[in-house]
Amino acid sequence: MFYAAIEGATPLGKRDRVPPAPVKATVVVSPLPPEVKLVVEGDGERYAARAPGVSRAETSQLRAGKVRADDTLDLHGMTVDQGRDKLREFMAGAAGLRRCVLIVHGKGTHSEHGAPLREMALGELLGPLSGYVHAFATDGGSGATYVVLRGKR
Repeated sequence: MFYAAIEGATPLGKRDRVPPAPVKATVVVSPLPPEVKLVVEGDGERYAARAPGVSRAETSQLRAGKVRADDTLDLHGMTVDQGRDKLREFMAGAAGLRRCVLIVHGKGTHSEHGAPLREMALGELLGPLSGYVHAFATDGGSGATYVVLRGKR
């Protein structure tokens, strides 16, 4: 039946398809919130920081692990630049939910220069990403930082 239907058909001489125009991707960059000056406490190994109006009891609960993290970002195996990009993307995605997240940056045991991912994460949380931070606490031995995010204002 098929052969009867195509009997007498002739192939096209050349392809008449026009290649589609390339699609230009648009990248939406979400602006970072204004920086907030955080109160920092630490002993060289363990750090905690809190926004104005946040009690020390909240950072103590974070440091003791009494607050459950709703989401986790693991930066292991990344370069500092890759980690910074992932951290900013992660924090922007979690912003406004007022929840606790865990950032696993490692202890720096495989690095020749201390803990570069940890230092980058702390620098970002105290600097450009401080507008997202309600409070955070890190333990030098754990290689992770708990961050309580600010709610929408």
